[in-house]
Amino acid sequence: MSVDPRRTFALLAAAGLAAVVAAPAAVHAHPDEADLVGRGDPGEAARFAAFPSNRVTFLSRVTINQMDPDSGDANDCWGYVSPSGREIAIIGLESATSFVDITVPTQPVILATFTSPTSPWRDIKVLGDFAYGVSEGGGHIQIFDLRNVDNGVVINNGFTSFGGGPSSSHNIVVNEDSGYLYRVGGGNDRGLRAYSVGANGLPGSATSPVQSLSQSNLYVHDAQVVTYTEGPYAGREIAFLCSGFGNGGSDTALRIFDVTNKSSIVQLGTVRYPGRAYSHQGWLSEDRKYFYMNDELDEGATTSTTRLHIVNVEDLENPQYVDGWTNGNTARDHNLYVKGDYIYAANYRSGLRIHDISDPENPVEVAWIDTYPADDSSTSANSGFDGAWSSYPFFPSGNVIISDIQQGLVVVRPEVDTLELDVFQPLGQSVSPAGGVQVLVQITENDETELDPASPRLFLRSASTGEVQSITGTIQGGGVVSFDTPVLECLETIDWWIEAGSTDGRSFGAPALGGFETFTAVVADAIIPVFADNAESDPGWTVSGNASDGQWSRGTPVNADRADPPADADGSGRAWLTDNVAGNSDVDSGQTVLTSPTIDASAGGVLSYSYWLNDTIGGEIGAEDFFRVDISTNNGASWDAVQTVTTPLNTWRENTVEIGGSIPATDQLRVRYIASETTPGDILEAGVDAVAFTAFECEDPGCTNPADVNGDNVIDGGDFFAWVNAFSNNEPGCDQNGDGSCDGGDFFGWVANFSDGC
Repeated sequence: MSVDPRRTFALLAAAGLAAVVAAPAAVHAHPDEADLVGRGDPGEAARFAAFPSNRVTFLSRVTINQMDPDSGDANDCWGYVSPSGREIAIIGLESATSFVDITVPTQPVILATFTSPTSPWRDIKVLGDFAYGVSEGGGHIQIFDLRNVDNGVVINNGFTSFGGGPSSSHNIVVNEDSGYLYRVGGGNDRGLRAYSVGANGLPGSATSPVQSLSQSNLYVHDAQVVTYTEGPYAGREIAFLCSGFGNGGSDTALRIFDVTNKSSIVQLGTVRYPGRAYSHQGWLSEDRKYFYMNDELDEGATTSTTRLHIVNVEDLENPQYVDGWTNGNTARDHNLYVKGDYIYAANYRSGLRIHDISDPENPVEVAWIDTYPADDSSTSANSGFDGAWSSYPFFPSGNVIISDIQQGLVVVRPEVDTLELDVFQPLGQSVSPAGGVQVLVQITENDETELDPASPRLFLRSASTGEVQSITGTIQGGGVVSFDTPVLECLETIDWWIEAGSTDGRSFGAPALGGFETFTAVVADAIIPVFADNAESDPGWTVSGNASDGQWSRGTPVNADRADPPADADGSGRAWLTDNVAGNSDVDSGQTVLTSPTIDASAGGVLSYSYWLNDTIGGEIGAEDFFRVDISTNNGASWDAVQTVTTPLNTWRENTVEIGGSIPATDQLRVRYIASETTPGDILEAGVDAVAFTAFECEDPGCTNPADVNGDNVIDGGDFFAWVNAFSNNEPGCDQNGDGSCDGGDFFGWVANFSDGC
């Protein structure tokens, strides 16, 4: 049974979003990245669609334009965790590097964006409290100081040559154990160049690139460098190089080097795998027995489906190719990383794919989200080089970022190795103030995750005061946990959620981001529907405004595929829409205003509605464009804005407004919905549906003062004689001071209670 609360907080679970920045046509002659050759516009369907997914929840997106209006594309990404635990996404853009706080993953905050040399290829890694960026646009190494990021401050320390080497690089690699940076690819000196880093994040010294035997022309496209702590290679620094000669495509392979002595780098082993076209990138399993790698150019050339290559590297001097594995998809693969028993693979047009490698030689795809839903082709006119460039799965929260060439930064939460919380008996739209309402949750242990039996909690947060109550759960057996609500203040709005922890210290919630995302209920004894309109008839709405076209109209959505909705919000059939005409569904040159009839909200309650706002052009609406909701408590004499929306999404959204608190209860309530488009060329579509006002009531509990001994809801002299009788017979009404006994002290207790009255 699914949970259907009255409202949730800012999460469009697994629905994803659309609206993509269209990339301009570009040609870049780089043999590695045929990935960008002639990419062009990805097409309307790809730029404007929801993200299909399986066991991955979409949390948020930050567009390229929001981070850097001068950049047309995004490229690589990495992450940083501050001393206080804040999670920072770092994303490379065509002309900049951007830092985004995703600690609250549904509400990302751009901290800083710094101009960087323009290039389609940029790579960033973190070592200690510093981020290091390189690009094929030059500039050597750009250093970013993250030591004050807890205060929202990122410092650009500028560029350094770090003691030598070419100004451009394709990639940068770090070994956190040794404290070395490695530049690879790009420029003229394209092998592996090592740099020591001082405590202040600045360069120590530089050493020469790989110059071993006849390999002076070795091109290293990407690498992973680690220091072994056990086994025959303990204390040795080992580099796994995705490499080849020329520009990387000749004799392309996985090469393994011992780079412990930077002045004497030694090759240990090489793996040449079947169907190789361009050895691109890879990552070690956590036990360092396997290296999983991708070949960027084999799809569509030597294989018809996405091919993951598996190499056994237990013996570094005699590594063995195990096999190629495919998920059956046709997209090109790009960057992959390993965390625990999972591979997180950014596979261009098929998005982020997550593979279970608990059986290391037999991966199983268990989750995915497709950030380029148009198609998964590796042989299209654009050569299949669109969509997901990379991901970063190493945040402690379990949230993952995706850098997408067109979409920008996408934040998601994979639902693998989790506790699954199904609230099959939730609090309803209202909850009794008397307490004792039971909430039942089914907790399922997925994969290897085990529930900490002491961890389940129900949290109740007052919407007015922010005070949070925590109720411990009771294990009922079969994975069912029960919670009982306490006594609550009547007509209070409460946000509530469930949390449970695993034995390895991770936390899971229902909703998934408990605390940031919540269910909501009103403390009341009765729900009274006052006004409900599903747009199937017109109870008296009025349409006004100065827009030259696109005025509000009521009808069945025509689904013109120009930012308008494919269907109404509540399934009844109709909704209020802007210019609901095939081929012309948008607002032009002004505002259109939809105003409700008068609603009797004198008892206070909740106004709820569904709304739509989207825009196809570039995935952005102009700075002057918006969807706004105004409230009037005096029948339209004056208005106050309660919601302004400037973020387009390809889905219906819901909102609620409480009446009776900061907005006074009134019998002259009106609401109006304004869609405004003044940016020439935009295609902005808005919609409104399922508008309702619900009032809540609490029963009069009567007199709850214990001095009312005779129970007639009046405290008077009759209650004194009733108390004397209770005292004489040692009856419950005698105990007036609450000490559990009946004695002379209760006389003074009754007098004190009498003074309080009802």
